[in-house]
Amino acid sequence: MKNFYLIGSDIQNSLSPIIHNYIYNKIGINAKYKLFEIDNINQITKLIENCHSKNIYGINITNPYKKEVYGYVDKSSEISDEIGSINCIDLLNKNAVGHNTDWYGFLEMLRLNNINLINKEVKIIGLGGSYRAIMYAISLIGCSKIELFDRGNINEILDTNFTDKSVIINCTPKHFINESDIFLEHFINRKYLWIDLLYTELSTVNKKIINRNHDKFYINGIDMLIFQALASINIWLRKDIHKNVDLHDLKSTLKRA
Repeated sequence: MKNFYLIGSDIQNSLSPIIHNYIYNKIGINAKYKLFEIDNINQITKLIENCHSKNIYGINITNPYKKEVYGYVDKSSEISDEIGSINCIDLLNKNAVGHNTDWYGFLEMLRLNNINLINKEVKIIGLGGSYRAIMYAISLIGCSKIELFDRGNINEILDTNFTDKSVIINCTPKHFINESDIFLEHFINRKYLWIDLLYTELSTVNKKIINRNHDKFYINGIDMLIFQALASINIWLRKDIHKNVDLHDLKSTLKRA
């Protein structure tokens, strides 16, 4: 059996094992995806050193280790170097090779939801590992109007100019729309798009509030999570498995989880 892991902190509620194990089952691969929670990046050494004896073929990296993991791979792809962040390690051969699939997941999420960011005024919240992948992705699109806000000056974003061309991309693990009445009110009273990279669903109450405002649009990161997972599996298995996955059925499985 081939083994794959997700490494990170506070990952016990991650949906990644459900996504990966669903895909392995559907495409007939004898494989298992597991969680490996760590509190120090040095602990990744054990997995990499034992990858062959433990049949470990690939590792995903999540926050807060996407930048730190550079010191633990033998080499990295040009794209991950340009982004400065690694979320996927390929262990099929002797070398541990770092990749980034977040940027691809983000672009596929935009495509699936018919979102066009060209000529939009993009405001990015959060300057961690994920934001680097988003910056790379939107540079490929050609976005030029970009403002950056870290979590320390987050309230400043509310005082900036908003138009129907404005887009907020939240790259932090904080669910502002659910947790802050100020942000929710700001969002529903203005015409702009809000994209969360986190995939936690809106509360039922807030979902109803937003759905009553048909000229507003909110999207979470579940599609990005799925597509970055597909891209990681493509790297690990050396094949394009996208066409063999029913996204609707996969999402239904996730909702039942």
